Amino acid sequence: MKILVISDIHGNIDALETVWRREMDSDEIICAGDLTDYGVFPKEVIDWIRTHNVRTVKGNHDAHTVHIYRDTPWKEAGPGEFKWVHHTCGQLTDEEISFLDQLPEIQYFEADGAGYLISHQYETGYRTVESRDQFNRFWACHEEKINGRPTEKRMVFGHTHRQGIHILGEGMLWLNPGSVSYRRPDDPCKDAQYMVIEDGKISFRSIPYDRSRSLDAAYEYLKRKIMMETELQDAFFFFGNAVTSREPLPEIKAIDH
Repeated sequence: MKILVISDIHGNIDALETVWRREMDSDEIICAGDLTDYGVFPKEVIDWIRTHNVRTVKGNHDAHTVHIYRDTPWKEAGPGEFKWVHHTCGQLTDEEISFLDQLPEIQYFEADGAGYLISHQYETGYRTVESRDQFNRFWACHEEKINGRPTEKRMVFGHTHRQGIHILGEGMLWLNPGSVSYRRPDDPCKDAQYMVIEDGKISFRSIPYDRSRSLDAAYEYLKRKIMMETELQDAFFFFGNAVTSREPLPEIKAIDH
């Protein structure tokens, strides 16, 4: 069985579809959350997730999108206040917001003798599972979701945007596929990252993709002088060639990409 493991798509349909073109022979797709926010095409990502029957959990940015849409006057956000989450809300309908809201926090399934417990993040911040005690406690907290006794226990998390595996003991693995969309500010890689598990064997993968549509959207917001500066700086780092996530924004008259 071939499992495609993705996370932290953040409205980046171009990256997601590039990954899929390479891994279309996957038998199962699992996603560790954050379909929305900080990206241009949240509607298209949600449509893709639903069309492909992806086994998905809710991420903190998905929950944040629901909160902003339902509980704040987001349509009134003006220059200096407008963020990517406001862009996201403007692209989505009530029905798509309801889809995000009903996503579970935990999913579980088994494949090739291994049990996979999927969640977006471990506790608060960017903590990871570092010990067998942490692993066992988290697994035990969600035993009502687990059917059977797998020979190997594997937990899949997103959130940190960093690919990794922690081998915590015999048959105890913590996995993170990285982000399909973007890296942390200390990581200059611009590729879409993901993971493939084939017949139980785990492989890290990444692939470059066309970032131009996302960059074009950032330039458009820059021209219109609507979006918060820090939000645009993030976009120029993720989707352009800015060296850091806090590079000065380009001058309008000098824009040439």
